Amino acid sequence: MPEARTSGSTAGRKRDPMIEPRVFEAAVRVYARAGWGGFTFDAVAREAGVGKPAIYRRWSGGEELLVSALHNLDFPTARDRGSVRADLLDYARQWVHWYQHPDRALASRRISLDSRTHPALAELYEDMVSRPRTEAARDVTRRAIARGELAPAVRSSTLADLLVGAMSTHWESTPEGSRARLRRTFPAYAETLVDIILAGVQATPGRTEAGPKATA
Repeated sequence: MPEARTSGSTAGRKRDPMIEPRVFEAAVRVYARAGWGGFTFDAVAREAGVGKPAIYRRWSGGEELLVSALHNLDFPTARDRGSVRADLLDYARQWVHWYQHPDRALASRRISLDSRTHPALAELYEDMVSRPRTEAARDVTRRAIARGELAPAVRSSTLADLLVGAMSTHWESTPEGSRARLRRTFPAYAETLVDIILAGVQATPGRTEAGPKATA
């Protein structure tokens, strides 16, 4: 692991705006393939094709670099699209896009495990990635209840747990040799899954009829 350094800048030197995206992509690739033990500034610099000093100037340590990379590379974030179905479809499509990049999917699995034994990594990942996105996903249910689309009895975590859990299981249980076909069928699978989930939770007793009909 790289030693922690204080981020700084070189006076009079204009920063290359393309370095960060290149380093973020490289960081995720290195971590996905080598794990935390192989995640060093040297390895990331080689993968990105940049000088190591450029990385030391921008990030204080491996934890900051890795979590910043995941945070900035379109990590799925639930958004308000006007109805519960539209919200879920948008969220599902983000996960489809995420899984189209195998290194990103593998990196997000790895960090969940590595965080258990690396407190600094766990704290930063929780603050920057996990907690805000968990709350955003739960807001899908909260908005749906407020609109009258779902019964108040539906737990805020239910929709996200069912959607992300099913998509992750479907992806991970597919043999590597079948992944190319899965990439083609995954969008349709995700849309069907959204409708199945909604059919179940909308059958929960206590739903009001005042809210608008869910539309895509």
